[in-house]
Amino acid sequence: MTLMNGWRSRVGMQVLRLDPGSQSNLYSVPYASVLPGCSITEAVAVLGNKLRDYQKQFNVTHLLALCDYFHNTFIRHYRLYQYVLSRDQEVNLTVAHVQMCAPPQPLPLTDGTDRDVWSHEQQVAELSTAEAQTRTNMLMLKETLSLEQAHRLQKAFGVEEAPGQLQPRPTLRREALERLVSEAIHIQIACLQELLQYEIQAAFDILDLRLQKKTLSLSAPPPLLPCITAGQAALEDSPKASKANKGKKGKAKK
Repeated sequence: MTLMNGWRSRVGMQVLRLDPGSQSNLYSVPYASVLPGCSITEAVAVLGNKLRDYQKQFNVTHLLALCDYFHNTFIRHYRLYQYVLSRDQEVNLTVAHVQMCAPPQPLPLTDGTDRDVWSHEQQVAELSTAEAQTRTNMLMLKETLSLEQAHRLQKAFGVEEAPGQLQPRPTLRREALERLVSEAIHIQIACLQELLQYEIQAAFDILDLRLQKKTLSLSAPPPLLPCITAGQAALEDSPKASKANKGKKGKAKK
């Protein structure tokens, strides 16, 4: 009872100390008399009622500590809180519309591929693509060299003019004919040599790619075991059940 009276007297002292008409209140704010909300006396009364409601949950020491805490933090600067929080607040709100795309529906696990198997398949596909690209480059080089050879032969024989502008030429001498034949042979040999070198290099590249594919196939990860469904399990158990029934019938006959 003595502690309860002490707690009530302390609340009363807070009311007297923070009375709006008191001259010792150092935290008064201009025009505080027109501020909306409760007065300090009413605020302290509300605090006292709340502390009285929690008498069963807390002891007197804790209630006194809670009263001191509210007095030293909130009630002491009540006028300042009231002046700041009761004014109209300027709301600075920024709204940004962002389009969100839902993630795709994942495939069932039965249609999935193991990570190691998928990586192995990607490596094999890259090697197959490189081999096909090498063959395509070789065909393109053949066409390019064929066109270049025809152009060089036309230039060597001097037939750049259009067919309608061809003029009769005098008969060639033996030395000039031999020179033209030798130059034509030299052009063909040069083109064939370049083509042969590229074909040899392409063949080595293709063999190297095939060797890599063979090495990958030897080190391929084991495939995943298929999932056994309820129907498959029943089919697998049926031969065992039939064998067991036959065994029981044989024992019964004996």
